[in-house]
Amino acid sequence: MRASIVFYLLGAFAVLSIGPADPLHATDLPRVGFISSAGTPAAPSPLFDAFRSGLSDLGYTDGKDITIIHRYAEGRLDRMPAFVHEFVQLKVNAIVATNNVAIQAAKEATKTIPIVIISSVDPVSAGYVESFARPGRNITGLTTFSRDLSAKRVELLKEVLPKMSRMGVLWDADGPGPAVAVKEYRAAGQAFKLRVRSLEVRGPKPDFIGAFQAAKTWHLDALVVVGNPLMAQHAKQVFELASANRWPSMTEHDRYVTAGGLISYGPSFADLYRRAAGYVVEILKGAKPGDLPVRLPEKFEIFINLKTARQIGAVIPQHVLVQADKVIN
Repeated sequence: MRASIVFYLLGAFAVLSIGPADPLHATDLPRVGFISSAGTPAAPSPLFDAFRSGLSDLGYTDGKDITIIHRYAEGRLDRMPAFVHEFVQLKVNAIVATNNVAIQAAKEATKTIPIVIISSVDPVSAGYVESFARPGRNITGLTTFSRDLSAKRVELLKEVLPKMSRMGVLWDADGPGPAVAVKEYRAAGQAFKLRVRSLEVRGPKPDFIGAFQAAKTWHLDALVVVGNPLMAQHAKQVFELASANRWPSMTEHDRYVTAGGLISYGPSFADLYRRAAGYVVEILKGAKPGDLPVRLPEKFEIFINLKTARQIGAVIPQHVLVQADKVIN
């Protein structure tokens, strides 16, 4: 009897010692590696929530039907290759790469693990895939790239500031996505007979003050901010400087408007992240990434910050306001 009790207690102690299953070593659930450019474990990015929501809509709950191995770069691009290497070592079932640094790192790290991308550049020109219709490799997903988006942003900015003649483009010169965007903004500026000034910064300690001083000397009328993780990390400083110079600013993502930018126009990133979940599910069900077409954005949004408009003395025309998906007062 005593022996039975001892064995029972030892068994119970062993179970308690093991504790909850370690998601990194769980083998019964498919695993997906996901890198967030922003956010922290205590406060995940809303875009990650959109991705999980997309999975949930398709019957996959994190921790129950699937394990998401979530890593946070916190605005530091140099962290992403190491995270990708970790995912490869863990032999995850798929990697979700949501910016060009992570995509390039994943492309170089593995030829076999499926990679679902959300790219800000043309994935064909960048060499990620062979074509939109037939990616042909272990990479597929979505792109925010569209040749007419830059022109539409400049057109919208021109409606807000009809007398605009000089436009600055603030961008991270180390990022592959921003380099492509600057070319598009130059072409759009020429179409609207604008003079365009490139305002380059580099991480990890970008000289925004120097870039803005150069822009001020050039008598800038308005500012376009090309988004990427570096800009997201320093968004508050960027838009405080823009407001101090009373420059209307156009951005590509609503988070920059929340940080103090004047207006943004672009694809709904929440929608893109939800749709990325669909690719993951198809791959888990046996689909080959090379057979899944790369898709373009389907939903576009305008965000306007009227608080910033009042600070810089800008008047948003009524016909622009009524187009807004969200207005910050």
